[in-house]
Amino acid sequence: MWHGYLPDVRPGTLYGYRVYGPYDPANGHRFNHNKLLLDPYAKALFGSVLWSDAHYGYRVGSARGDLTFDRRDNASQMPKCVVLDTAFTWGNDRSPGIPWMETVFYELHVRGYTMLHPDLPPAARGTFGGLATAAAISHLVDLGITTVELLPVQAFVDDRVLVERRLRNFWGYNTIGFFAPEPRYIAATPTSSRRW
Repeated sequence: MWHGYLPDVRPGTLYGYRVYGPYDPANGHRFNHNKLLLDPYAKALFGSVLWSDAHYGYRVGSARGDLTFDRRDNASQMPKCVVLDTAFTWGNDRSPGIPWMETVFYELHVRGYTMLHPDLPPAARGTFGGLATAAAISHLVDLGITTVELLPVQAFVDDRVLVERRLRNFWGYNTIGFFAPEPRYIAATPTSSRRW
């Protein structure tokens, strides 16, 4: 495991990784420092993938296939990781203590559940905030739901084939950041100080 410490980095700083090493596909080495990589442990992402052939470590369409080396820098087309202040206290928050025999699970999709909910403010639809509204929670309670399981909420990418067809990845099963929430589910408010 590798780690580093940068004492002057503050919350809100955007970053990515460049990895140096041999480019020797015959021996399984495909390091390409021209490609910006995401931190697999990032807690937040800013921006989205803008698809182009520059994301590949090799020259797409070359007669030598993936044995070539692509020198184009893809940083302008990549999301960036965001440094967060992760200090958090749960305060007086406690587990609801519902016995297993009385637990009723409900699997839902954040956007799918909230987007067309008639009692949610338009700005909250499709977001985590919409899921936390009294109207959304009341509906679940009225159904007898005690526990909600969310379909993928980690940052995910819209596949290139979808973008080319002017579509989006609805379900979120193409994760690019397992510890970062999907940015499109985070509602920005006028008073928000978050940069992401």
